Amino acid sequence: MFRTKICGVRLEQDVRAVDQSGGDAIGLNFFPNSVRYVDPQSEATQQLSRLANELGLLRVGVFVNESAERIAAIAATVGLDAIQLHGDEPIESAESLRLMGWPLLRAIKLPRGAFAAELMEERSAAWVAIGCQLLLDVDAGPAHGGSGKTLDWPSVASWAHDHPSVGWTLAGGLKPENVRQAIDATGAVSVDTASGVECPRGVKNESRIKAFIAAAIG
Repeated sequence: MFRTKICGVRLEQDVRAVDQSGGDAIGLNFFPNSVRYVDPQSEATQQLSRLANELGLLRVGVFVNESAERIAAIAATVGLDAIQLHGDEPIESAESLRLMGWPLLRAIKLPRGAFAAELMEERSAAWVAIGCQLLLDVDAGPAHGGSGKTLDWPSVASWAHDHPSVGWTLAGGLKPENVRQAIDATGAVSVDTASGVECPRGVKNESRIKAFIAAAIG
């Protein structure tokens, strides 16, 4: 779906920085409890989406525990290309959205330490079966992401080796300083970051965006 995604952008300058750095996608966060939340009804948010579209960037909407109907309505209002489910949504919601034609990313929340391939299979198999791309992230509890903590990359690599046909994105604590190491360790071809390109928290930093994408794409 993309090689590099900068999630939680809130300003036009963030979108331009992603484009100028050679990035592929932005994430617009519609989880009200997040420091990166943007109001889907706001003209400013819709302008972010229009700008990203003009620049050829994929627009991914991040949702947490919203109904399929509300997600679809917001996606249509804002103008999205794909939907990321990052909460505890039932698989029925994803099935409904897939029937509507939406490409989906499903966040699979994993422990920070080593985990067995069976755990990954248990948490992901049903989502893969209905055509979701997976986004592997550290379980952040009620915050639903953005923890800044990394996954156990050898565990990810072990699972990925046995599932070469599954599309997945690596997230969880990725930043300019470690994203190349993470890619080399896991074999990831798609990466996602939010807090890793911020300074201070919740505020994107242009130089960190550029450094992250440069390191990721080699």
